[in-house]
Amino acid sequence: MSEEKPMKILHVYRSEPSDDVKTLVNILNRDREAKEFKLYLGKPNYDMLVQMIFDADQTVSWW
Repeated sequence: MSEEKPMKILHVYRSEPSDDVKTLVNILNRDREAKEFKLYLGKPNYDMLVQMIFDADQTVSWW
């Protein structure tokens, strides 16, 4: 019997998320391993972002 791993989801934010976006993110994160990347903070490390995208099963971009 194999044990299922939770889906890995990455949220990429272009701007600070609104309360509505935070609610949707919480819904999407249920039973998943979630990570975030905030493009709006400082100077984004795009190499790290690309690696995070490849590591994730699903990526969601938020405006």
